[in-house]
Amino acid sequence: MSIIESRELDMMKTFLDLSLQRHGTVSSNIANIDTPGFKAKKVNFEDELQAAFGGGSDQLPLSRTDERHLPIGENVAASVEISSDPGRPDGNNVDLEEEMVALTKNNIQYNLGVQLTSKFFKRIREAISNSRS
Repeated sequence: MSIIESRELDMMKTFLDLSLQRHGTVSSNIANIDTPGFKAKKVNFEDELQAAFGGGSDQLPLSRTDERHLPIGENVAASVEISSDPGRPDGNNVDLEEEMVALTKNNIQYNLGVQLTSKFFKRIREAISNSRS
């Protein structure tokens, strides 16, 4: 396994991909706040992320035993659920305050993922630099 094919990097990539999916869903909800009959959608990717990486303590960790196997955690997509919350008289159930909180929370989580990815590559650069000394 090369440095670039590490489990840690796979996890960070999946986390960032799922964060982007959530951002798109929340943005769509906000954009459709005045659309009659529009139902808000919610993405809860924590369960999908945990499942993608063998999240339970009773599960064996996943590993690639052949280069032809799909990378671990690739193409993980969170399920999008349509909210059943009661809506306004026009049938729309988007709550702007709730969506803005979700957008802010997701933004913080995404930035954390970016920082962790950056630190991962910084450690690789430092290891390469130290090996040349």
